[in-house]
Amino acid sequence: MFKRSSWLAVVLICGTCSVWAGDGYEVTARQGDKELTYMVNFGGGKLFEQYTAFDPESKQFVYLRWNRREPAPKPAMTIWDHRTGEFIQLYQFPDVKHPLPVIPSMEAMKVCPFTGDKNFKAKLVLAID
Repeated sequence: MFKRSSWLAVVLICGTCSVWAGDGYEVTARQGDKELTYMVNFGGGKLFEQYTAFDPESKQFVYLRWNRREPAPKPAMTIWDHRTGEFIQLYQFPDVKHPLPVIPSMEAMKVCPFTGDKNFKAKLVLAID
């Protein structure tokens, strides 16, 4: 889908703008004979922080960003996971109907949300602050 040269162009164009920060990963997953490659971002930078989630309705990754000088967003609700006993905080992401759980990092994502592949490959291609 996106190649490194495409992301390099984005970095060069944005250069000093404050809308890009954090770690960008190129993820490659398989579903049968088909291969899918996409980008996902985690974290923020000096000016802002962001949460990452996957919206199953729109089938896309979504981001909740806030200025670091402001308090972090509060959860919209908390649910209890009967399998682990953990309480999971859900946040309201922009343009998303229902609150979603945050995916804290690439390492925390164990399954590709598009293909169900548990053996997907993730490569850090951008690390910007």
